[in-house]
Amino acid sequence: MLNQTPEYQSCIQSSERVSWRIDELLPKDTVLDFSHRFLSDALTGTEAIPFLSTEERLLLNQIRSNSYAHLFLFLEEYAVALASQRAGLELHGNATHMRALLRFTEEELKHQQLFARFTDAFAKGFKVAPALLDNQVEVARAIMAKSNLGVLIFNLHMELMTQQHYLETVRGNQDETLDPLFCNLLKHHWLEEAQHTRLDFLEAQKILAGAPDALDAALNEYAELLQALRGTLNAQLALDLQTLEKAAGRTFTPEERQQLSEAQERSYVWGFIGMGMKAPLFLSRLRALSPVAEQRVLELAPTYYA
Repeated sequence: MLNQTPEYQSCIQSSERVSWRIDELLPKDTVLDFSHRFLSDALTGTEAIPFLSTEERLLLNQIRSNSYAHLFLFLEEYAVALASQRAGLELHGNATHMRALLRFTEEELKHQQLFARFTDAFAKGFKVAPALLDNQVEVARAIMAKSNLGVLIFNLHMELMTQQHYLETVRGNQDETLDPLFCNLLKHHWLEEAQHTRLDFLEAQKILAGAPDALDAALNEYAELLQALRGTLNAQLALDLQTLEKAAGRTFTPEERQQLSEAQERSYVWGFIGMGMKAPLFLSRLRALSPVAEQRVLELAPTYYA
């Protein structure tokens, strides 16, 4: 029988150590500096689009950065549901497990509020009102219709993706002058998500200890959720291009629109799917669950970043 309680207690202690308040990171009256790019070009892919002017590339970078923040707000809707559901299973059970999972739930709600505050500040200062997806509850319900194990594997991917983003494109990239406020938001978001990845792994272990045959179906669900995520990214991409045309004050030709769509889809898919699938810690966590899980993901990965 698994004795995971010391690890859950460690997650609580680590979470308390890195905890932060929204008002410390992003005071309510914050005015954003639109002279900077917010995200690295490694995540937005704007610099290689030849027909955009320097100003238009900056606009697209900022639009993509705002959509990036919104997509975390959007996708963490299911993460809140997942964490609270897992915590509920510990009612009258292991109090330490429940406390860690409730803390997970509270932090995901805090992240949603942080990113909502950022997108509000962005909308107040940007040239035009950005178009953003608004069906997060519907998407969360569709995700939560999958098994807990399938959603935990998907969530592990998403959370370790944020680690790759921070390590590779913020902390590890000194060649770009990025907005320091936004970089600080990403750093603190990642610090708390790092504890959530540990809890995802522990909860997945718990499920597999009782139902080892559940893995195959869960991996199929993970693949289905990646395809659904791709659809969500493409839906936001279409809105990004609408916002860019309004902000730039021009309509792109059909050829330019197609080139923009193709380049931005590659960027979105690589950033949200490819980088998660190749994250070393994601692969090692899967391997610890089962070598079969890692192998299945490695076989699927070329679909998204070949």
